[in-house]
Amino acid sequence: MKGSKWFSAILSIFLVSTLVLAACSDNSNGSGNKENSTASNGNAASTDTSDTAAATNTGDDGSNDATAAPAAEPFELTVWSHNVANAMPEANDPTAAKIYDYIQTKMEEKFPGITIKYIDKGWADTLRQAIMVAVMGGNPPDVADGEDFIPEFARIGALLEVPQDVAAQLAPGPMKAAMHDGKPYAVAQMTGVFSLVYNKDVMAKVGLDPNTPPKTWDEWLDMSKKATENGKGEYYGTIVQNMGLGGTFRLAPFMRQVGGDFTTADWSAVTFDSPENVRALTFLRELAKTAPPGSTSMTDEGQFFNLLNSGKVAFAVNGPWHIAWGKQMGCTNCGFAPLPVPEPGHTGNVIVGNTLFYALKQSKHPEAALEFLKILASKEYQEMEANATGRLPANMEAGKNPQLLQTYPELQVFNEIVANEESAPLPVYPKNGPQIWEAWYKAQDITLTTDKPIEDALKEAQKTAEEQLK
Repeated sequence: MKGSKWFSAILSIFLVSTLVLAACSDNSNGSGNKENSTASNGNAASTDTSDTAAATNTGDDGSNDATAAPAAEPFELTVWSHNVANAMPEANDPTAAKIYDYIQTKMEEKFPGITIKYIDKGWADTLRQAIMVAVMGGNPPDVADGEDFIPEFARIGALLEVPQDVAAQLAPGPMKAAMHDGKPYAVAQMTGVFSLVYNKDVMAKVGLDPNTPPKTWDEWLDMSKKATENGKGEYYGTIVQNMGLGGTFRLAPFMRQVGGDFTTADWSAVTFDSPENVRALTFLRELAKTAPPGSTSMTDEGQFFNLLNSGKVAFAVNGPWHIAWGKQMGCTNCGFAPLPVPEPGHTGNVIVGNTLFYALKQSKHPEAALEFLKILASKEYQEMEANATGRLPANMEAGKNPQLLQTYPELQVFNEIVANEESAPLPVYPKNGPQIWEAWYKAQDITLTTDKPIEDALKEAQKTAEEQLK
């Protein structure tokens, strides 16, 4: 999003804040009832109105006052997400169907006859913008998901607070991105950290020991150079992702390994141009030179990682979702290992693939929306979803499931990373987050695709970010 689009985003945030605060402090102007009459599925219109009143007649900054009794007649709950199961309902996937059936059964225990409508609204900035527009228009979904913008919407009072007993079931690391002002506003479903993924077949073909992945930056760079040299245009060393947020996530661990990061620990000040970040990006630039020509500029993440899956490159950085997906795409002889480090003991990682579900303050059915979150936070649901996808559950008890490790033994590597490496989500900026990230993406692209001075690129990004935070 650039130019006029950024201006529109800023204006949207202001309008969202105004509209949500108005809805929270005054529901006597009829806007809530009008919203219900136009967005309802036609059942129990009067119940919809009372449910909305329970959510909006609070006068606070987004806390949960949803105390209305369950709807007396069937109604529809709208969920914007493609992450509830391993496939959307219309795909008729048998594993996904069991998960959707479980949720339906649990919801009907409190809300007989309820229907749940799942809608795929995309991810990342696309989803964020869709939520913003829906809230601004007074007709958001009841529940939605996301990863890095929950504090932003909680700050403007757009989300319901999650009960503490529900949030307490979930690991603190994944839940950090769900917090605002010390309170939880979302539940973490699946989560992850990054590992090194290596194609053993490619390693063997270029003369590397397929059972000995690199442990240090020097080893990794040497192996990658050897793979590219011996591959003679058929095989390459390491693919380094550059595209937007996905690239940023995968650069972050190496910045943190040397004491760098995007911000100070409290997220209050930007630190793009730190010497530590320069060191990490200098290493990653050299690593990117061992990749297939043009791959660092690829914009399709699936095609990008299929260079590894199809046996074109030896190494990549990815999360636990690659275990099942990689096998489906041909990476049947891939291994997983902790990320190489600059020096022994200098670890660092980032919480990623951290799917968070939240209930909108303007939900027509707030009690049902929070019940939906409760189910997604539960041990039983997260065990089912983890076994279907090979992802790391955020529910601490679900993560101990022996069946999960039997089905996906590679997950043990990720469990060890979680246990031994300090991990945190990407920062959430106090304001103008999209513009600040755009400045970083520009520096990231210069680093990985040009020979221009990294220090200059980071200083320019730092300057832009500081201006956006004024």
